[in-house]
Amino acid sequence: MENLSNRALIARLFSSAEQQLEDVKFDKLNWEKWYEAVQELTGPEKMVYVLVKLNQAVTNGGFVEFYRNSYGVFAPEIIHVLTEIKAMETAEIVSGTLPVVNPEGLLDDAYKAFVFRIRLTDHQKMQLYSSDIRYDQLDGKENLEDLLGDYLQKLVV
Repeated sequence: MENLSNRALIARLFSSAEQQLEDVKFDKLNWEKWYEAVQELTGPEKMVYVLVKLNQAVTNGGFVEFYRNSYGVFAPEIIHVLTEIKAMETAEIVSGTLPVVNPEGLLDDAYKAFVFRIRLTDHQKMQLYSSDIRYDQLDGKENLEDLLGDYLQKLVV
């Protein structure tokens, strides 16, 4: 297998994941179909997909955008992936958003159904903003591309 940089490997896996999700033509208004389609990806594709979507959303509009665009259904998986690749500070930040958006502590399907259609209050948005600041402060301290890429390099060798 050719030797790919971390960025190229992540880009290739993300492109493959997006293509597969596009090919499935699932109902984007149905969290169960979307979630199921993502679960059909390979392990590395799924890891890349959820982390890239987290980073895109938080970078573009913060955790409010992350939850507003329904990527929050993957928050438990994202925390697992972050822990797996040793991105502990980022995992802690994402974990800290869960009680903000899910004060009832819903689990599994009940959580996913709730967060897929979430309507954030102004108070929740302000709380999430503090997580945005913490996420931004990780720049240069915890590089997700390096951590994910290094982890994936070991999987594909």
